[in-house]
This record gives sequence, C-alpha cells and structure tokens, in this order.
Amino acid sequence: MRAPTRHRNRLRAILAVVSMAAAAPRAMGATVEASTLLRHYDDGDTQVTSPSLDVGTTFNNDRMKLGVGVASDVLTSSSSDVRTYSSKGKITDNRKEFSTSFETAVPDGTMGFGYIQSDEADYHSKIVMASATREFFQKNTVIGLGFSNGQDRIGDAGNPDFDEPMNHQVYSLSLTQVLSRLSLIQFLYDFRVESGYVMSPYRKAKLKDAAGAILPSLTENHPRTRNRNALAAKYNFYSQPLDVSFATTYRFYIDSWAVRSHTLEERVSKELGKRWSLSLILRYYTQSKAVFYQDYYESGSALPFRTGNTTLATYNSVLLGLRPQYNLTNHLSLYAKYEYYLQAFNDASDAGDYFDPNDDKKLTTNAQVVGLGLNAKF
Repeated sequence: MRAPTRHRNRLRAILAVVSMAAAAPRAMGATVEASTLLRHYDDGDTQVTSPSLDVGTTFNNDRMKLGVGVASDVLTSSSSDVRTYSSKGKITDNRKEFSTSFETAVPDGTMGFGYIQSDEADYHSKIVMASATREFFQKNTVIGLGFSNGQDRIGDAGNPDFDEPMNHQVYSLSLTQVLSRLSLIQFLYDFRVESGYVMSPYRKAKLKDAAGAILPSLTENHPRTRNRNALAAKYNFYSQPLDVSFATTYRFYIDSWAVRSHTLEERVSKELGKRWSLSLILRYYTQSKAVFYQDYYESGSALPFRTGNTTLATYNSVLLGLRPQYNLTNHLSLYAKYEYYLQAFNDASDAGDYFDPNDDKKLTTNAQVVGLGLNAKF
C-alpha cells in the first residue's frame, strides 16, 4: 500500500498546477474550468462510490491546454463470487487515481501527451499517452492518431510474495468528417495488445467430474497474451425543426480469445429553455463467449485454460440513462445522472452454495447508477 506522504505530495503537485493555471495572465487568454462528480453504483451486491475532480485551463490564446484530475473508487461487495469463494461475507477496496494531460496547437493540428496513475492495495497501474491530429480541407476533415503504454503490477492481498506484471499498449486511429453545418461522421479503430498476467489471483474456475459431482474450484488460468480490436462509427446530427441533437454510435469488437461483441447506442439531447437541458441514452450490447470459457470445467479436460470471469461468457445488456443539467449562471452549472443497467447471461450461473448444484441459477445483474456534479468556468 502506498504511503500517505506520497498522496500528500501528489495533492500538493495538483494544487500547484491548478494555482499556476488560475494565475495565468488574462493577456494570455487563460481560462480555467473545474468539474466535480460524485457517482454511486449499486447492483444489490456491490456498491461503488466514486468522487472525482478535474481541473483544466486553456492559455496562450487558447492554443494550449493543461488538465489535471483526481478520482477515487470506494468498493464494498458481497457478490456471488465473494459469497461462494471467500471466507469473508463482504470485501472492501479503495482505488486512487491521478491524471494529467497537455495539448498544444501545431500548424493544421494538435499534439498531446498524458499520464495516468492508479493505485490500490494490490494493483498499481501507470499509463503514458501521446496523441496528434491533422486537419485537411479547411478543417472539415480531421485525422487523429493515438498511442498509450501501460505497465501494471498485480498483487494478492492474501499472499505478500505474489507480484505479477501486465503490460498493455493501445494504438488508435480516427477520421472525422464534417458533412454539413448540422452533421458529422466519425470512424475510429483501436488495437490493444495485452501481455503478462492477464487474469486475477482471486477468481476461481468452477470444476466438476465426469459424473457431474462438484469438485473444489481452481484458480483461473488465462493465456498470457490478448489482442483486442475495436471499430466504431459515430454519426452526430442536429435537427433544426425539433431543436434536438442526435448522436448514434455502432461499435464492433473482436479479440484473439474469440470474444465478439456489438454495441449500439443512441443519445438524444435537447435544451429546455435558457437554463435547462436534458440528455437521454439507450445502449444495447451483445457478446459471444471466449473460446475457452465454460461455466463448469470437467476434471481431466484437455483444455489448457480456464476462467472464472463471467464477462468472458455470452450475454446481453441494456442501459437506459437520463442526464439533466441546470445552468445556475453563465459560468456555473449543476448536473445529475441516472442510469439503469440490466445484464443477462446465457451460459453463466450464480453458484450460490458452491457444492450444491441444485441452487444454481442463471446469472443476471440489475444495477443503478446515480451521480451529481458541478461544473464551473472562471
């Protein structure tokens, strides 16, 4: 676990950056924007409370941008996996994240750099990022490139000697095309490479013998590499007769573990007078299972890999969201969010009492997310 002194030093660094940004001379055209959000997730078994603060400034006549952010996740869980495999009835965890970014204008485009550090008692992650854009045809066409490199260290709270690395790189390409003054389309491609300990020391794979009798579970064993591909198309359109903005997104995903997914999302936004605005979100997701995924593995099976990760199973999910915003002044706005999430698995079960197969039932997740935030410009 990281020493408190290091967290204090990090906070001092953030406050120093914010102070310098706020003190930037008006002659340089500096503006500062701060946004804070308190988010709470609850699916009945797992609760996550996530406060965050992001501060950004533009300066040098809006040619440069600097941002810093801090976030935290406080998790409490008595999920089916915890009840089945843990001797504790409930587990808790706390994650702290720090991020910073810088972007500058260059001839016909931008260049940017960023850094994210995330720490838990048993998981530490550092990510460096770089990005660039290039504009063509009077800024109607924009090509974007991105790269990030992450290095994670994974531990085990029950084994102080456990220490495994996991590295990941993401290569991104985007094309944004303005179609008219009311619409634009965007295409995005991400290629992510993961290597190392691509699993969890806590998850268990369920096991039975040829006769169907339940055997003691085993720690999961994943391939040491995973390549992920994601291709997305976004279409944004503003309807003048309705005074409504529409944002439609389709995403296709496939990886080297044979997981395939499709995501379709629609976001509708409308201003309600001078102070109120409202956004509605509908998202549908469907996924096929990993090639080595099984709800129960048979003892003596020739399969070299096994998993207890239900997100590698076949499932569908639906998300419904609502986000109202109220502008208190021209520089201060208050916003809220509410999301309902339903996830239904085809081939994953809630084991309940692990050694009693009669209480197995299809795994489903019903979650609600509420949030309240404040945005200020000065």
